[in-house]
Amino acid sequence: MKKIRYLMAVLCIFSTVSILPALAQEPASSGEVFDLGDVLIMEKGDEVNAITSIDTLSSYDIEMQGSQTVSEALELIPGLDVQTGGKGQSSVTLRGFDQKNIKVLIDGVPANPTYDGSLDLSQIPVDAIARIKVIKGASSVLYGPNTMGGVINIITKKGGEKPFTSVRTSFGENSTQNYIFNHGAGKGNFNYWITASHRKSDGFELSDDFDPNNPVTGIGTDYNEDGGVRDLSDYEKTTVSAKFGYEYDDDSKLYMTVDYHDNERGIPTENSRYWDFKNWEQWHVSLAGEHDVTDLLSMKARLYYMKHDDTLEDVSWDAAHTSSKKWFQTSAYDDYSIGGEVQGYLDFGDISLVKMGFSYMKANNIQREYLDAASMPVIKFGDPVGWAPEQEYEVDIYSFGLEDDIRVTDKMTLTAGVSYDVHDPVKAFDGQASIDRDKTSTWNPQAGVSYDFTEDFTMYASVGKKTRFPQMKELYSDLAGGNTDLDPQQTIAYEIGATKRFNHGLSLSGALFYNDITDRIDYDVNDDLTNIGETEIKGVEAQLNYQSPWNLDLGLGYTYLSATDKADEARPELDAERIPEHKFFVDARYFFDFGLTAACQAIYTSDQVEYDKSFNPRDIDEFWVVNAKLNQDIKLFEKISTAVFLEVKNLFDEDYEEGSGPYPGRNFLAGMQFSF
Repeated sequence: MKKIRYLMAVLCIFSTVSILPALAQEPASSGEVFDLGDVLIMEKGDEVNAITSIDTLSSYDIEMQGSQTVSEALELIPGLDVQTGGKGQSSVTLRGFDQKNIKVLIDGVPANPTYDGSLDLSQIPVDAIARIKVIKGASSVLYGPNTMGGVINIITKKGGEKPFTSVRTSFGENSTQNYIFNHGAGKGNFNYWITASHRKSDGFELSDDFDPNNPVTGIGTDYNEDGGVRDLSDYEKTTVSAKFGYEYDDDSKLYMTVDYHDNERGIPTENSRYWDFKNWEQWHVSLAGEHDVTDLLSMKARLYYMKHDDTLEDVSWDAAHTSSKKWFQTSAYDDYSIGGEVQGYLDFGDISLVKMGFSYMKANNIQREYLDAASMPVIKFGDPVGWAPEQEYEVDIYSFGLEDDIRVTDKMTLTAGVSYDVHDPVKAFDGQASIDRDKTSTWNPQAGVSYDFTEDFTMYASVGKKTRFPQMKELYSDLAGGNTDLDPQQTIAYEIGATKRFNHGLSLSGALFYNDITDRIDYDVNDDLTNIGETEIKGVEAQLNYQSPWNLDLGLGYTYLSATDKADEARPELDAERIPEHKFFVDARYFFDFGLTAACQAIYTSDQVEYDKSFNPRDIDEFWVVNAKLNQDIKLFEKISTAVFLEVKNLFDEDYEEGSGPYPGRNFLAGMQFSF
């Protein structure tokens, strides 16, 4: 009954605002899209995008959702689910693939950590983001390997011709504070953009309906929560980014980007672990350029260096809050990656567009751990107390890609491509001896077709082979069961989709997809990491968007997803863990004539399961989460735009979890922005 009341309330809100007359308009963007941040040359990538599903979030979409981080912004993408777990990171699944199988890029630069491949997207703020692009299925071969689940490219802002400055502050419960500064401008051929932000909070409140004595997440469980503020949910984050560009003309561009994150945060308790990041730093520098050599040939190149350091500590503080299985006292990671890519485009007009690319990345990880007498390596392996020997791992990954868009007719385009991808471990030292691992290479072909029945109706189909190489953690970590004999994980991805645009601002899109995964990397019944078997993923996505003539914008999305780990000698056929079978969302925005914007998002998630070590299932309860935002523009000064806003997350204070402990209850954020 409670869920039904929530749904009725949401529908009531939507129906009330929809009867008011007006004309919805999106305000002008504060900063331009950094087009060199895309991997492909954007104006030459339309044919590639036509054979697979692409979802794009603009900075305006992100603002209307009240998103503070990339993980929050992605929640309304069909086929995508965001959860929290492990080291407290936001874990993204895309069409049933976890984040190790998804390539995350920031302005085209690989951002996945080199050791375990799982970037915490809750650590990346949205302040400088112009667009987030999610590419699913058979993404272009120019994206390289490790794209089985797809690609998420976070594209930032660049300065425009007119100077722009904004200052934004907001405050919430438990000393939550946000301070954000943006400034950009251009002069002649030069432009620049600078963003700085600082965020801090003492943590998030659990729902008032949370029961401290519940047997799943309450006192005495692996989460040991007693209500109120969730243990170790505090954080303090600082980000500074800058972009400097020189555009000689429309045919020649050169940009340098610098991005720095300095974050400290707790890790909400899971698996009876009390951990805290005392240090979490990441920064990257990149140089990107593009030049049209002739009308036939265009070139694009990118160089980058990314550095990541973090220090994790066990912060057990009393008998009731002590890690029951202590891995270490302090764990320190020192990662870097350096690389680049070169692309060439041969545009034969109405005949074909040939794309060629080469990418290279060197990834290095160094880690050290301080062990006390209660640490697992001391107990299990007899290691001495103190700093363990330094472990260093390094791998070279490179890829050659060739792709051709063949224009068969004015309506039909065929796309065919192949990449040759190489994973070459060049250094693996566990503090005592070197570990050998041979070079691995794979061929990954793909093909697709798109057909424009009319200007407003397009269908496409594609099939492609995708490969994910083992991560360093999977190959070398003793405690994680590392196995140097692991083969690459592979899938064949199939997709059929269509997009239809109607009159009066209505559009509808949908896709059917299927993945057959082989050599899946997972743990067997003996907790050994191995290429355990096969997984089958199939599903349907549908999305409707409507910009009405009554000042109401409405978006609806639905995903059905079935992910099954096939039976083998050791275990039965199982539904994949923590993958929602059904996910539905509503995104509504209404624009009042007096400058008030009301936005509301409702997300429904159901049919998830998790297993214990004996493969006994536990069904995770279905839930609705509703978020809302009010934004009022105020004219106080001639040349200064002012807005005040109120955001409410989990409006109805839903008590829910997704297998990694209780999630935030209702929380408020109020703030103000000045722009000029």
